[in-house]
Amino acid sequence: MKNRISKPIINTVLLFLFLVALWFLGNVSQLLSNKENTESEIGYIVMHEGIVYFIQGKDFQQSDIESFSSENPIYSNKFESVSILINESKLSMREIKSGDEVRIWYSEILESNPAKIKVIRTEKL
Repeated sequence: MKNRISKPIINTVLLFLFLVALWFLGNVSQLLSNKENTESEIGYIVMHEGIVYFIQGKDFQQSDIESFSSENPIYSNKFESVSILINESKLSMREIKSGDEVRIWYSEILESNPAKIKVIRTEKL
């Protein structure tokens, strides 16, 4: 007596594997296209109380890092923008510290005060 798997079961498993492969390829292609179509900005990083801030403005000084406070209303007028970085991939932030000028690539800016930016990649300038 041979143990044989029926043909309909084999066809169902093959169809399932084919659909999983298509889903995986779709996710990979979407990820690659998102990286090509992302926006980038240049600014400065300030790490304060465990939060990473992205500051844009021309008059950024080292003393601003030391006196930075997210609640201080003077910062809303001093710089072009102050945002919080949301970075799921902590690897891209390994060599970056407070005060560094960086270029960030992002996928989305969330409306809040301050704005939250979903970062895809960070590069130290």
